[in-house]
Amino acid sequence: MNCCTDREMMLRRLQAADFAIIDVGLYLDTHPTCPHGLEYFRRARAERDAVLREFEAAYGPMTMDNAAAECSWDWVNKPWPWELEG
Repeated sequence: MNCCTDREMMLRRLQAADFAIIDVGLYLDTHPTCPHGLEYFRRARAERDAVLREFEAAYGPMTMDNAAAECSWDWVNKPWPWELEG
């Protein structure tokens, strides 16, 4: 039996990518010219951006600033990102 829905798994991937970005950012605060750290940061950010696009295509905007707001305020149409599926 699967313990998590696709939405929950995607949210976990986003959390992992966010953690990696914050972690390497702290490292880069003290090693700002480290090429390995900079490359890791770029890869983590690209991964987060890709997962975020995938999440938003499937489940709607993750944050208010990504709401479409074309014909209506779509931010309120989906479950909030922090709501559990029930």
